[in-house]
Amino acid sequence: MSETGSLLHDVAVRMWSATAASVAQDATDAVSERLFTTLEAGLRRWIGAEGYASLLARSVADVLPQHPALASVPNLIYDESALPETTSADNRLQRLALLALLVAMMRQLGGIIGEPLAVRLIEQSGTPSSLGPAGEPSSE
Repeated sequence: MSETGSLLHDVAVRMWSATAASVAQDATDAVSERLFTTLEAGLRRWIGAEGYASLLARSVADVLPQHPALASVPNLIYDESALPETTSADNRLQRLALLALLVAMMRQLGGIIGEPLAVRLIEQSGTPSSLGPAGEPSSE
């Protein structure tokens, strides 16, 4: 893995760990749902709903051939015609696929706005905050 690839992977792992710490259950589905919901809400402010949908779709298309476990993550892939026949995977494979997806999203966005800014934007957008959406403390 290149130095840049290692940095992106480290950021993805930190994001996953921070989200896992904020979720009551440590199930991969619960962590991925919270992480990508938070990431979508944050990135939509900067790149819009269509920009986020494009970024996610392109990144999924890049990652899915190497990580078919991505197809078994609920509520992530919108074009189910592109999914492989088998959609069962264990939590470890799903987690690896989701980390690869985060890296791919950083690379895709980095191709447009530059990698350092993309990494920072994705990390800030996808990291859970103790503040609610309007800056109010959350009830969790």
